[in-house]
Amino acid sequence: MKALVKNKPEPGAIYQEMPSPVPGDTDLLVKIKATALCKSDVDVVEWTTLVASSDLPLPLIMGHEFLGEVIDKGKLVKNFKIGDHVTGETHIPCGYCYPCRNGHSHICSNNMGVLGRNVHGSFAEYIRIPEVAAIKVDKGLPPAQGSLLEPLATALHALTKSNISGETVLVLGCGAIGLMAVELAKILGATKVFAVDIFQNKLDAALKFGADVVINGREHDLVEVVASGTHGIGVGTVIETTGNQQVINNAVNALRVAGTLVFVGMIDYPLTFNEFMHKVVYRELILTGIFGRRLYATWDLAQRILESGRLDLSHYVGAEIKLNEYEKGLEIFPTTLGRVVMYP
Repeated sequence: MKALVKNKPEPGAIYQEMPSPVPGDTDLLVKIKATALCKSDVDVVEWTTLVASSDLPLPLIMGHEFLGEVIDKGKLVKNFKIGDHVTGETHIPCGYCYPCRNGHSHICSNNMGVLGRNVHGSFAEYIRIPEVAAIKVDKGLPPAQGSLLEPLATALHALTKSNISGETVLVLGCGAIGLMAVELAKILGATKVFAVDIFQNKLDAALKFGADVVINGREHDLVEVVASGTHGIGVGTVIETTGNQQVINNAVNALRVAGTLVFVGMIDYPLTFNEFMHKVVYRELILTGIFGRRLYATWDLAQRILESGRLDLSHYVGAEIKLNEYEKGLEIFPTTLGRVVMYP
């Protein structure tokens, strides 16, 4: 099969032939219908410092956001049949460790695998995933939209780390997950949503998706704008997707007393807490992060929201290309609204 492969510990990737996967007894073999490009995939291609330190097994098929059709399955698979449409949880759980047995199987201690990081991912014609990580999807959902269920559930998981209903929310960074967080925050009952980015087209999109106030981070002081828009109180929750030190400093200053900062974006360098640690203590701020999506609660909630008709994933399909045009996808990724979706 054809696949986009990381072969060497250096910048770059190659579209090449790879062996087609064979399902084990508890696996599904899935034919990829659509797969989306994520910032973490871009980081693997560019071979950032953080990626270089993570000891990836090479060669590696990248990618983890996808929708496909089950074309084969292992003899012990019970809950899926040939022809089902599925996406997959990126983090593969063991089901037996302490986190798995206590509602946190997405951060399994035994690290059974992360799609596109230490097991082969979705930038290919086919992918093998264990049944435990497969998520059944309605066949009526178009493939491009189905490939975006994973980032949608990520944004949802970030928002559910805090009490959003009746609160004010600040979303830092209006990439796909940031824009989804804006729209989901309003669906979940946020009374006022601020959105920050440096690209005007992304700020315009944030307004379209429900932001009450948008802030160009290059032109305006977000802390001042938030203070003005909250009677000097600050926001209850910040969703941080940028991974930028100065933006994080501003996020802390924009929080109200006892507010929550949720880290979604990965940081590719040491983060300095000295500048704001006293504020965390004196103002009783909560700093937390997310890694993926809770199995299976976040996925179920995401699908219920879709079924309600209150959110349309087609708005987040920013560009559509062939998988072998991945270089174009990498080029347009930073400024594309939503995700770049690729077809094998």
